[in-house]
Amino acid sequence: MTSGAVRHPAEDAEIWIICGNSCAGKTTTARLLAQRLPRAAHVEGDEMQRLIVSGSRWATPGDSDPLTGRLTGEAGAQYALRIRNACLVAAAFADAGISAVVSDTVIHEGFESLTEVLNGRPVNFVVLRPPVAVLRQRGIDRLPQEAAYLAERYGDADHPEAAAFAARVEAAAGDGPVDEFEGIIERGLDRLPPVGLRIDPSGLDPQSVVDLLLSRRAEARWTARSVH
Repeated sequence: MTSGAVRHPAEDAEIWIICGNSCAGKTTTARLLAQRLPRAAHVEGDEMQRLIVSGSRWATPGDSDPLTGRLTGEAGAQYALRIRNACLVAAAFADAGISAVVSDTVIHEGFESLTEVLNGRPVNFVVLRPPVAVLRQRGIDRLPQEAAYLAERYGDADHPEAAAFAARVEAAAGDGPVDEFEGIIERGLDRLPPVGLRIDPSGLDPQSVVDLLLSRRAEARWTARSVH
C-alpha cells in the first residue's frame, strides 16, 4: 500500500449470499450485483469446487440420502467444503472493506457450513425460487453455452463434469428434468430456515432482479447463527 492509498473501513462492506436451484439465475444475479456495489467481489461456489484439480467429486443423485436429502461420503464432504471456502473468502474480502457476493446452491450441510463460518456476521441472504418449469426451460436453453464453456476450460479431455453434462443432454432429449438434482434441491430449499429474502425472478430481466434485491436489502438482512 502506498502512502497515498485510501483505506475503506470494513464496516462499509456487505456479504451477500445468492442461492437457489440450478438455472435460477444465481451466477448472473451475483455478478451483476457485485458490479453495482461500490467495491465488491463475486465468489462463485462452483469455482471453489474446481480448485480441486485431482480427486474432485461432483455429486450425483446417488450421493443423496433419500430420507434427508443430505449428500453422503466424499461428495458431501467436498460440497460442504466448497461452501465453507466460499464463505471464508467472502469474510476475508469483507474484513478488507470489499463487499462479497457468494453464489451457490446452499442447502443442508452447505447451510451449516455457511453459518459456522459467518456466525455472528450480518449477511444479506437471498433465495431465488423461479417455478420448476422455468428452471427446466432455462436448463435446456443454456446447454450450448455450457458445452462451449466446458470445452474451453478442459479441452477434449475427460473432466470431472463430463458425466453430469452428458446426463443433462440426455434428459433434455427425453423431455426430462435437465438438472437431475432438481427435486432434491427444491426440497432442500423448502427446508431452509425462514431467514432472508425469497423472490421469484421469472419475468424479470437480470438488471431488474438486482434492482429488486437492492430495494429490498433490509428484508434480506440476517445475522448468521451457527446451527451446531
